[in-house]
Amino acid sequence: MLEDKLKFYRYEQKQMIKVFIGTEPAQWLPTEVLKWSVLKRTQSPVEFRELKDIPLKLKIKMYTGFSFYRFSIPDACHFEGRAIYLDADIVVLCDLLELFQLDMQDKGALARPVNERSWLTSVMLLDCARLKHWKIHDWVTLINSGMASYKGTMRADPTGLNHRDFGNLAEYWNHLDFVDEKTKIVHYTDVPRQPWKTPGHPFANTFLKELKAAIDAGAITTKAIEDEIKAGHVYPTLLQDVMNC
Repeated sequence: MLEDKLKFYRYEQKQMIKVFIGTEPAQWLPTEVLKWSVLKRTQSPVEFRELKDIPLKLKIKMYTGFSFYRFSIPDACHFEGRAIYLDADIVVLCDLLELFQLDMQDKGALARPVNERSWLTSVMLLDCARLKHWKIHDWVTLINSGMASYKGTMRADPTGLNHRDFGNLAEYWNHLDFVDEKTKIVHYTDVPRQPWKTPGHPFANTFLKELKAAIDAGAITTKAIEDEIKAGHVYPTLLQDVMNC
């Protein structure tokens, strides 16, 4: 009994990692695989929140059904503590505490740089207390009026509303359609070839093996995958490929 209490105490002392996922109904399966990949490797407790269905009056069509929602995270956290943002089409290959505890470099956000003037905001570590100006409804008004750029805000370049907030993450925190021994996070950005949409992605096995492990553990059911196949969200022979990977 005492040992159980001590285990509970040690668990409570671990840092809660807040993970926000940008997703939509058609990405249910990759979202669940992403969650599994995090929980499988992360020793600290994790709190997941899915970003979807936030009412915005943005006149510009978003890249995805959820893309601009990522900038609502500091407000959702009451501008306190840290949070991680991940797109749904990602598999995590490390303990996320490693990312969560990185030095913020005196910045409010860290992301992989595209160049010296812009960043990939599909994976972000956020210090919410430093981002009290991230208020997406105000930003929507500025973008709709032409005073700021949606595209520039999405990539945090000088035409957007968040350029000065960003510092750099190493490339391996957001490897695009590529996996090697250094990869911490793999991001499947080649949409037509995403490994749940069609066979043949050169690094499909990373996703398929995570899905197989999730099925074996009971975290995802074959019935749920069959339903996704019927809905046309994943390719018809996905289950066979998973069992053969």
